[in-house]
Amino acid sequence: MKKCLIFLMIFFQLSVSAFDYIPKDVNSNPFAQPKIKSNQKVEQAAQPEMREIKNLTEYFKYLPKEVNRHWVPYKSDTGYEVTVQFRVHRDGSVSETKIVNSTNKDANASVLNAVKSGTPYQPLPKSYPNKEGVKAQVILEYRK
Repeated sequence: MKKCLIFLMIFFQLSVSAFDYIPKDVNSNPFAQPKIKSNQKVEQAAQPEMREIKNLTEYFKYLPKEVNRHWVPYKSDTGYEVTVQFRVHRDGSVSETKIVNSTNKDANASVLNAVKSGTPYQPLPKSYPNKEGVKAQVILEYRK
């Protein structure tokens, strides 16, 4: 039985005003993401929790999980890593979707489809001040 691991990491490019907005809770790391094994049972048909997201820390925990939920990995004999960048608008729509780094060009389409098929995502928090939305990078990794 073939096993693969999917690791999620998310990086954010925020405006200067957004850095002032991020909660100053030193006990939590908003950039830490759980590692998900591909053989873990994940209910693909289940709808995501639709509670209101109150701050960017919560949103940045939600977003990579949603992208992963819609990802159908390209099956490869070797592992690969693809970094996708996109802008999330206030209403949850996305634009400016592009691959910024890839170790397997054949996998790029599956990653772009994951981002696009998840739209619209939940809206950005009402208290987020930037009207243009936020740029995000999600790294999807396939391991053999």
